[in-house]
Amino acid sequence: MSIKITGRHLVITSALRQHVESRFERLVRYDVKLTHLEVILGVNKLQHHAEVVCTMQRRRIQAKASTQEMYTTIDQLVDRLATQIRKYKKRKTDNKEPVKRLARKALSPVARKEDDEEMIEVICPPKVMLTLEDAKRRLDSLPGSLVVFTARSSGKLQILQRLDRNRVVLIDP
Repeated sequence: MSIKITGRHLVITSALRQHVESRFERLVRYDVKLTHLEVILGVNKLQHHAEVVCTMQRRRIQAKASTQEMYTTIDQLVDRLATQIRKYKKRKTDNKEPVKRLARKALSPVARKEDDEEMIEVICPPKVMLTLEDAKRRLDSLPGSLVVFTARSSGKLQILQRLDRNRVVLIDP
């Protein structure tokens, strides 16, 4: 990360430059690439001003701070920039979280229980070759019960569903 430091009505000393660089190194922990980092320091009577303009992932970020001491001003400036970066990253992760959660449930055979969500378990029963009469015998008497089987006559996957006490439907996908 290269930093361009400019002084308005102020000479940039090596100690001041080192302080700015050390404070901006803290932003590395947010794991974002800051480019075109420009810091402008200035003094107007007893007020010390600092401003930073940079781009992060093609997004322009700007922060300003002003106090009566230059080192404090630089610290506030870095804190304000860090706050903007945290907000940006939080918005990005909040928008993508539901997609990630759904993808995890779809891919894993047994989903983990997180934050009181209901557990989804995928069971792969063995393929059974049955006749229609055998499937009717295996069908439970409760409405809504299903039997998934491979028809012995055609070799196709079929589903037998009980709608109510007297009605049974054969689904041929």
